[in-house]
Amino acid sequence: MMTLESFYDLINRNARVTLINTRNKNTCYTGSVRDIPDEYSASPVEDFIMNDRGHLTFQIKVKESSPVDRDRKRWKEGTLRVYDGIYHYWAKVYDEGSEYGIDEGRVSKLMIKRKGEIVCNYDRGWDVRPVDEETQLAMEIILHEYAG
Repeated sequence: MMTLESFYDLINRNARVTLINTRNKNTCYTGSVRDIPDEYSASPVEDFIMNDRGHLTFQIKVKESSPVDRDRKRWKEGTLRVYDGIYHYWAKVYDEGSEYGIDEGRVSKLMIKRKGEIVCNYDRGWDVRPVDEETQLAMEIILHEYAG
């Protein structure tokens, strides 16, 4: 069985391709060969076709991530400085905003600590609102970071 990666040397790096997940027939990627996301490189190729203009369509077997893997990717962690304070945070960020997010945004859970003490905590609702203006600013910076 050949992997998608093994085709790379056989085709022009500027070639346009479409990757289709054979399990659910969804298009995973369309674009240049050189820009194919790394996560698909080792995917087994089950079939491929080339149209008369040279566009390649690969049917690949995509490794599905488990719900646990998807949930783990949603968690963000970081540290930031606001004035003289160092803040460490954990945020659960979704692709879309929801009624459970802060201000109906993408962040549904957020914990901020300063010197080991929780100074802000949101878990689909406020447990601890920002304790002061610096913490409020730290929260706003974090929310802005994940607003996209």
